[in-house]
Amino acid sequence: MLFLSLRGFEEAVVTSGGVDLKEIDPKTMESKLVKGLYFCGEVLDCDAFTGGFNLQIAFSTGYAAGRAAAKV
Repeated sequence: MLFLSLRGFEEAVVTSGGVDLKEIDPKTMESKLVKGLYFCGEVLDCDAFTGGFNLQIAFSTGYAAGRAAAKV
C-alpha cells in the first residue's frame, strides 16, 4: 500500500510576488500602465491562504484577460 505524506503550510506556497494588482483593471486584467498588455494567473501578486484555489484564480483571470484581449 502506498502512503502519501503531506508537507506543512510552510511549503504550500509555490510562487510569491508578481504584478501588483493595483496596476491592473480587475474587469479586463489589462495593465493600467501599458495599454493592450494583459495579465493572468501566477504572474499576478495574489498571495493568500488559497487552499488550492490558485487554479480557480488562474482560470478566472485567464478567461477575463482572453475575452478583453479578443475585443481589441
